Amino acid sequence: FVLEYLNRRIKVAEDEISKNYDRWSFSERRHQAYLNLPKYEQMLKDMNDSGKPPAPAIIVFPYQYAVTSTIVTYLTRIFCGRSPIFSLGANNAWTAQNVRHMEILLQSHVEHMRLVRTLFQYLLDGEMYGLGVTRINWIEEWGNAPSWKPTTSLEGILGAKGKFQRTNEVRRKYQGNHVINVDPFMFFPDPNVSISQCAEKGEFVFWRDFVGKHILLREQEMGGLKYIDNVPEGTGSQRWQNLSSRNLLTQGSSHAGSERTGNHSKNVYMLDQGTVEIIPSELGLSEGKSVEKWLFTVANGKQIIQAVPLNMDHGKHPIAAIEPYTMGYGFSQPALSDYIGPIQDIISWFVDSHIYNVRTALNNMWIVDPSKIEMQDVLNPKPGKVIRLKPSAVGTDIRTVMQQLPVSDVTARHIGDMDAFIRIGDTVSAVNENLRGLQETGGRKTATEIRVSGDSAASRLAAHAQLISSQGMNEMAQQMVLNIQQFQDEEVYLQVSGGEWNSVTPDGLSGDYLFPVHDGSLPIDKVAQLEVWKEIFTAMLQDQELRVSYNVPQVFEWMAQDLGGAANLRNFRRQPTNAASGGSVVPQVPMDVQGPQQIQQGLQNGQLMPMNGAAV
Repeated sequence: FVLEYLNRRIKVAEDEISKNYDRWSFSERRHQAYLNLPKYEQMLKDMNDSGKPPAPAIIVFPYQYAVTSTIVTYLTRIFCGRSPIFSLGANNAWTAQNVRHMEILLQSHVEHMRLVRTLFQYLLDGEMYGLGVTRINWIEEWGNAPSWKPTTSLEGILGAKGKFQRTNEVRRKYQGNHVINVDPFMFFPDPNVSISQCAEKGEFVFWRDFVGKHILLREQEMGGLKYIDNVPEGTGSQRWQNLSSRNLLTQGSSHAGSERTGNHSKNVYMLDQGTVEIIPSELGLSEGKSVEKWLFTVANGKQIIQAVPLNMDHGKHPIAAIEPYTMGYGFSQPALSDYIGPIQDIISWFVDSHIYNVRTALNNMWIVDPSKIEMQDVLNPKPGKVIRLKPSAVGTDIRTVMQQLPVSDVTARHIGDMDAFIRIGDTVSAVNENLRGLQETGGRKTATEIRVSGDSAASRLAAHAQLISSQGMNEMAQQMVLNIQQFQDEEVYLQVSGGEWNSVTPDGLSGDYLFPVHDGSLPIDKVAQLEVWKEIFTAMLQDQELRVSYNVPQVFEWMAQDLGGAANLRNFRRQPTNAASGGSVVPQVPMDVQGPQQIQQGLQNGQLMPMNGAAV
């Protein structure tokens, strides 16, 4: 009964999301600039052996790939170019004290799971399919960890020094968040709400994957799954398989494990996993009569191997979905490829038609009188040919025997027209030559012209990034923070500032955090920022009041380490000691003070401050 309940919801979502498959598949073909040329190399070899010129190859101009790569690179730089990646805020003083600790712990999770690669695919899916999905888990990784103990052998007892024995013990190596991508072809959300809001408002969300039996058995040993050996053979639903065209160039599988051919295929299971809002008593799962969120896993569409309550503090489905080109309200939204794909088709036609016309002109079409010319000489494809006249045509005017047809290039302007359509595509996508790292043509340009052109495109992409941040990045950060507050059960050591390590308890990570939307601006270049701070530091050294108000050595260390990249700067710092003991003495800053009146005047105008405990 429960299996039918779940499969019915999976089928409803699959029927609705599959309406996008043809559009997505065509977008993948354009992205790969794919051409169906079966046995192309053999065709070229046969033509070369026969002496005939090779047939002209059709060209697909990879315009969509160029634009998509530029936007994804720009967005990756925006979101991943700063550290920590996730910035938090606080709405009270108590939480503000823990903000820095939480940001650093989040960054440690980011580095452990290599979130940058996940975010890159996340952003690429959003541009290509109009949908990017990640799911957020809390995991614990256990493994053998070596430890060294003094040896207890006879040699050690008899006085051998420095002898240690290696032993292995099972330890928890990692406890934290784990974010992974979900293939849009295998994502089945509740079709009654928009996809970008399904984490909060959807009744259910399912995702599909193909997993080896050895992994499932390992999970069963740890108590996460059941009934692995009872899973019937079969692949379940295959409606989506081979609909994706991302494998056309490589001729591999569009998703690893989906082909499932050969003897090994029976050890690979299709898993439909998801979270569903249910009333447990109605399904006979418990006595609960209130709505609860449960996690289910169905293997091969025939056997439930997991059914547990999902007691997450964030109370949402553990996914973060983005729709960067949303038009609002609908279930599925268009993608960038839907806007610039037809432009790529037109550009490709301009190129191919021009090449075909040029080859036609080079083929030298002739009108020939075969009664007066040796035709084998005319048909000889080799260069430097000699065309012989037949004896009956000796002395005949050659122009009456053989005449070349005039050929005009009607596609001479196609390359210029192609540039015009590229500019149209750039206008649609907000990508220009400056964002591609190329210098626009058209003569010399001032720095102001280049900056204004780049800023104009960047402003549109900044708004684009703000939408992605509010849809997905903030959702991801919020769920990760609440997972830490719920499941972090041990003290952690964080490198807070200046290379110092502080121990932080779970209580030091508590609080009600704010998740500000990214402003969409690129991170500041550290080299340029260092130049600005050099001017500030120079002014600080020259002004006596600033030297008194600010800690000059700490400012210098921050500039050198954080901006200049000078590591271990504190190792070169001299420590103040007593001169009588032969140590070094920290030199005192000379002060232009000569008497009590100058001291009182300095106190009044703020140039001097009394030391702690000193009488004024």
